[in-house]
Amino acid sequence: MILFELHFQVDPSKRAEFEAVYAEVFAVAISKQKGFKTLKLLRVYSPPAVAEIGASVTEYDYQINFTFESEAARRAWATSTEHDVAWPKLSALTHKFFWRGYDLLAEK
Repeated sequence: MILFELHFQVDPSKRAEFEAVYAEVFAVAISKQKGFKTLKLLRVYSPPAVAEIGASVTEYDYQINFTFESEAARRAWATSTEHDVAWPKLSALTHKFFWRGYDLLAEK
């Protein structure tokens, strides 16, 4: 199994729209894909909360984590027509983004 993470910098004025596109477009499209397993949307704590707990500061506000049964299945998603619709709608609401992929070694 693989885990893929996407990190996004989103203007505060576009947060609601970003979260809506995630729920109404991206999540719907990815969840239909063969080999898809899980999907999570995370938002970094507020700056005061980050400071209070001594967390590392980051310029990225959101993270999306998803798992697929294999990298081949994820790549099929990345080249699907559903991805071609969903990804531009989501990424257009960001200042910048990056991604990472992992082999998922253990899960409880």
